[in-house]
Amino acid sequence: MPRRTARPAVPTTRRRADQPALRRYWREYLAISPFYVLFAVFGLFPLVFALYLSTVSWDGLGEPDQVGLDQFTRLVSSGEFLDALGNTVIIFLIAQVPVILAALGAAALLSSPRLKGRGIYQTLFFLPQVTSIVAVAIVFQSLFSNEFGIINTLLEAVGLGAVPWMTTAWGVRLVVALMIFWRGFGYFVVIFLAGIASIPPTLYEAARLDGAGPWRILRSITVPMIWPTVLFVAVTGTISGFQIFTEPQVLTNGLGGPDGSVVTLMFLQVGYMGTTLPTVAPDLGFATTIGWGVFVVLVLLALFNSRVINGRRKEMS
Repeated sequence: MPRRTARPAVPTTRRRADQPALRRYWREYLAISPFYVLFAVFGLFPLVFALYLSTVSWDGLGEPDQVGLDQFTRLVSSGEFLDALGNTVIIFLIAQVPVILAALGAAALLSSPRLKGRGIYQTLFFLPQVTSIVAVAIVFQSLFSNEFGIINTLLEAVGLGAVPWMTTAWGVRLVVALMIFWRGFGYFVVIFLAGIASIPPTLYEAARLDGAGPWRILRSITVPMIWPTVLFVAVTGTISGFQIFTEPQVLTNGLGGPDGSVVTLMFLQVGYMGTTLPTVAPDLGFATTIGWGVFVVLVLLALFNSRVINGRRKEMS
């Protein structure tokens, strides 16, 4: 009888390499699975459900009515969305653009080595960011009240007439813009300070030895060196500026101001969810469609900001 020879043992690592990837790395996949499960539940599912809601008309209680693309047609043809977009742009230009520029200048001043008590200034500037928006709204209502406001009292004391801040469209827009400026100033200052801290001090020392002044240093050294930070602030500031909701909602008690002058895009969307704007009937389908419209606007603005700022950076370099 022929003698059988023993087959050589296959190394464990080779046997594992011959197995399918899922079988080989099931422990690793199991370890990272919670992230993907949570992402599917709280990320993908709401996105898919939002697509479904944009094709129905539903008040949240009865049966949804399938309307197809009628909600998107209503979005582009209805004056509500365009009016809210106009209000948002106006408030954004009044508040968000000046606050970014002012924060950049304040950060440049706070980064000066000659400034004493820098930590106190940083704390004071950032304090409004952590203050309750309801308390801020009460303070601003007291300041700009038509009859008993402190601002009107001061204006009358110096011989100027009282301004109807809360009963005119531009008056209430200006008050909302001031609230946004006051709350967002400290946040942008902190972001710019973090960017300025990464600039080598030797650049400033060399510039001062060459006789450069503060404005020249800001324009030729600080801004070019923190350009990625400027891009980040511009994009995030634009996104937050077009998502204004809390300030006008709290200041006007959910009514949107005279003639809907501070009904922003997010204000309108939440209004169709049935929580604000008692003059409109709840429609979760149209509210979701407004959200898609806001998404498209923000993407276009982000691309525009990136293109303009990167083009400006090439010119400066």
